[in-house]
Amino acid sequence: MPKVLVLGGTGFLGTHVVRAFVRQGYQVEIASRGTGVDARDAELLARFLARSRPDIVVNCIHNGGGIAYNLQRPVSIFEDNLITGFNALRAAVRAKVGKFVSIMGNSSYPGALERHEEKHWWDGPLHESVLVSSMPRKALWVQACAYRQERNYQSIHLVLPNMFGPGDHFELERSHALAALLRKVWEAKQAGVGEVEIWGTGKPVREWLYVEDAAEAIVRATELYDEMEVLNLGRGEGRSIRELAEAIREMLNWRGEFVYDLTRPDGAPAKVFDTSKMVAKLGWTPPTSLREGLQKTVEWFAQNQQDLAAGYRNS
Repeated sequence: MPKVLVLGGTGFLGTHVVRAFVRQGYQVEIASRGTGVDARDAELLARFLARSRPDIVVNCIHNGGGIAYNLQRPVSIFEDNLITGFNALRAAVRAKVGKFVSIMGNSSYPGALERHEEKHWWDGPLHESVLVSSMPRKALWVQACAYRQERNYQSIHLVLPNMFGPGDHFELERSHALAALLRKVWEAKQAGVGEVEIWGTGKPVREWLYVEDAAEAIVRATELYDEMEVLNLGRGEGRSIRELAEAIREMLNWRGEFVYDLTRPDGAPAKVFDTSKMVAKLGWTPPTSLREGLQKTVEWFAQNQQDLAAGYRNS
């Protein structure tokens, strides 16, 4: 089987991508800052790829988080994502890696677009709340397009919705809405607190994909998809933040109330995928429902509370 190098393979998505490739019999190697390979260092990364000699590189590196995190660290988010993507693709081309797989979020779609279909990926500006985290992925697509045009280099660009599941970021500063809500409601119940604050109106609609399904989709796309046009990987259905909060309240059997802070930003009004191309190209749909995935995430969260709490204190 081919050898796969997963950049960012120790992160939330990356760890699940590694396991998914291993389950399919691939030889897998991991590179991340945690393993001593900082993709911001172009020469270090190039030397690593020259030694590793993978057949496929999957780029799961991403510096980003929820709205609060993006507002607090715009410079490092933009520079990290721009530099690591540029370095990774250029190193892969120079090392003659057979295929480069770029992973990006749904915020790379135009901010005013509510139904995300691949042919509309360039049809407008990004939402201002995600400009610094998503523009580098658009730039990486252009870089890849140039390499394909001049050197016929093979790359694919996969767009994922918000993900959740075991190993998610539960730090309130870094987390997306689902993980933040789960932690807040859990802690409110444990402390006997009757209110939980939610940023904004609760009206924005988001699509959520269980992380193990996301990893399986990435493996399938790596094997079956070769086009330059981006490919959506998701369930094609959305839930409002308010609906999500109510589902978490019910699952945790918490009897308190949600308080919506209307002074806080909502972000884009809706982000939901058209997945018809995914179904046609991959012959696959995600098997895990939102409720099933949420139950698995709650169970993992409960089992790892002690370690997570220690991480909050040390962060």
